[in-house]
Amino acid sequence: MMKKTHIPKLDEFLGGGIPAGSSILFCAVPGVECEAFGYQILNGVIEDGYNGFIFTNVTEPHNIIYEFNRYGWNLEKYLEEGKAFFIDGSSNFIGIPPMGKYSIDELSQIEEVVLKAIDDVSDGVGVINNISTLIDYLEDDKIIEIINNWNERARANKTVLVYIFTKWGYKQELVDALKSTVDSVVSLTSIEERVIIGQGFMVTSASWPHPKNNMVLFFVLQPGGVKIYIPKILVTGPYNAGKSSFVELISEESVSVDRMALEKFPTTIAMDIGHVDHNGFVADIFGTPGQERFDLMLDVLAKEAVGAFILVDSSAPQTFGRAKEMINKTQAEAIPKIIVANKQDLPGALSPEEIREAMKLDKDIPIIPTIVSENNGVEMALDTLLKILYGDKNDSMY
Repeated sequence: MMKKTHIPKLDEFLGGGIPAGSSILFCAVPGVECEAFGYQILNGVIEDGYNGFIFTNVTEPHNIIYEFNRYGWNLEKYLEEGKAFFIDGSSNFIGIPPMGKYSIDELSQIEEVVLKAIDDVSDGVGVINNISTLIDYLEDDKIIEIINNWNERARANKTVLVYIFTKWGYKQELVDALKSTVDSVVSLTSIEERVIIGQGFMVTSASWPHPKNNMVLFFVLQPGGVKIYIPKILVTGPYNAGKSSFVELISEESVSVDRMALEKFPTTIAMDIGHVDHNGFVADIFGTPGQERFDLMLDVLAKEAVGAFILVDSSAPQTFGRAKEMINKTQAEAIPKIIVANKQDLPGALSPEEIREAMKLDKDIPIIPTIVSENNGVEMALDTLLKILYGDKNDSMY
């Protein structure tokens, strides 16, 4: 039976999750946030009704409880209910009272204590945080032997083991040997794409069928945990199409700079900026003014966009030519885009099919009918773009 990781997209990349009794290694370059992956898996598996433990040899348990709270998860409750426990491998070494079901005061105890913990959480999950510290204190051959023994016991107990590993300046032979001991490896790396600097993960190996080797950017939020990160989504379209209202609706927070026009309704004269947090995805949103005098700003904002919403007033077909012009100016032909057919409630509003014909749009470009003023169809438009950006047909985000 598969155990869900509860990390957006990772379960899909793994073909449904982690099979019972399997091991997975999160292999991170220095500077990339990696502990949250283990914590999120532990929290999710316990929420699914199983038990788990954390073996910590880096951070004392009280600090891990604090980190869980910052992510919005109540580890203390799980500890009190007996659904989770610590193997405290750090407190005794720094001279503070240990906390947990098991504690370690000498290195020779590590292997046997973890084996006991694996037995205790049969069909559950164990998180080993962080293998790098063990490597620093144990011989290379010894650590590989220990991990092999843990994995063998985990397979017998149908326990999932999650290893966290920061790849400092270790010999490549050791890193390769460590990867060969586990059933799956997820690489966590830093990414620089033009001016975009972020963190990404991808499944680089798995012993079970059909894993996907997609690479995605991620953020670690507090609260929230690991989220898939989309660097920039553009919202554009002709004047008075409803762009500012659309940005406000899809955003957790948004800022709009506007003034009162002669027509006595607000018109954006700078930009709309928003931040989306939706179904495991986070994204920065940039909305542009619709007037031609602001097209230079449109050119600048569009350069790093990975997706776009093009808003049109369904009742104003005379603006469709301007919408096509804006698509060309943003080079949106080269990125995933959604046509948001707003104001479907107004007299004379054209249907999506009529808009496609009037704008001469390819049939593969989605047109989502909306009434932004009533928050009708807005979430469908957002879900449609996210599916295009990270759907099954995409081999990579690049």
